[in-house]
Amino acid sequence: MQWINNEAFVIESKNFGAVVQLTGTRDQSFGAASAMGGNNYEHVPWGANDNKPNEMNRLKEANNQVKPLLEAMRDMIYASGLGFFKRTIKDGKQRFDPYTDAKLEDWSFETELENYIIGIINERVTNGNPFTRFEFTPGGVPLLSVSDSFTTRIGRPAGKGKPISNFYLNPNFGDRQYFNPKDSEQIPAFDKRNPKANIVSILHCREIVSGNPFYDFPSWWLAKDWIELANLIPLFHKSGIKNGYNLKYLIKMPRDYFDKDGGKELDQKAVSAKWAQFGDSLKQWLSGVDNVNKSLLVRYLRGEDGKALDSVDVVPLKNEQSDDAYSKVWEMANVSITNATGLLPVLGGVTPGSKSGDSGSQVRVVADYQQHYRTPVHRHIVLEPTVYALRLLGYTDVFPMFKGVQLTTLDQNPNGKQAVVNQA
Repeated sequence: MQWINNEAFVIESKNFGAVVQLTGTRDQSFGAASAMGGNNYEHVPWGANDNKPNEMNRLKEANNQVKPLLEAMRDMIYASGLGFFKRTIKDGKQRFDPYTDAKLEDWSFETELENYIIGIINERVTNGNPFTRFEFTPGGVPLLSVSDSFTTRIGRPAGKGKPISNFYLNPNFGDRQYFNPKDSEQIPAFDKRNPKANIVSILHCREIVSGNPFYDFPSWWLAKDWIELANLIPLFHKSGIKNGYNLKYLIKMPRDYFDKDGGKELDQKAVSAKWAQFGDSLKQWLSGVDNVNKSLLVRYLRGEDGKALDSVDVVPLKNEQSDDAYSKVWEMANVSITNATGLLPVLGGVTPGSKSGDSGSQVRVVADYQQHYRTPVHRHIVLEPTVYALRLLGYTDVFPMFKGVQLTTLDQNPNGKQAVVNQA
């Protein structure tokens, strides 16, 4: 064993070797155990290969369910959009009334608030770690924008127990081929006690998860195996339609079938060439959508006893795996993925164990429950930067809130034109 430093050793052998790293930190879900040491990066890696967002995004791109489910969750959080509400306290009770003024309208327009809010919700539901870029104008007005999780990393703390003081931006995080630490731009962390200490800073808002001191992770990442399984099913059917499902024929041929040509013995090279040519021709003939339900003609010789001599024997094979079996796997995967996103199955278009449960009244009740009981934590996290911005603008009794949507029945809204919203 060769000592490198207090954290790393090299174990040598004749043909192989290994590096042992002692990090002094516990593993974290979808994080990196080497956050405090081991590599020379100034940032905390996100995942074992510093590419966890990239890895999960590739799975999402190959799946037709995940992105719509995340969009449905985003829509539940966003509801009717963002509004400002002024708080008044009377008789010990809080009351929030819709509020706006010219200053708020101008700031919302300048910082493109609605687009920012939609983007930061997408970051929350997709990668679990919304990063907000604060940038102050010469007049001291804070402008908010989303810092993409793919290009943003947490700076390594100065020591154990020390706070995070900076972040790093690099367009090639997660890409070992093109990543160069020299291309990283260092941005100070947002100072909540002195927000204007830096013209540009990054605020990382996340849910505190035990065992994950740096990065949070969204619940749908826990369905990684189900997503991979679901992604294989369309490929299987696509290949099945083109080339035939599973193994359909067992073709038996004498071992010496091509040993002779016109009674002449062939050398091994010529025999191998004939087998290869025959295999390619058979493969092309039996596969593909253009060769479905065709027949195979086999010519054979008769012996002196009038019986057929050994020739090509084609035996059809029965497919024991029915289409229903694949459909059930597909349904199970979709239910598991929907549950993992945090969206109730009815709203995700799947109803496990029953073909009912998707009536209008059922959807209405489930949508109300989802909106009011499954979104408050998400909303608190994504609104934190806006709360700080309002404080910096001088608003101490005005708060950002999402305006909820209340679905109504036809007896309450017979023409379907009444706009019914409730404060969330």
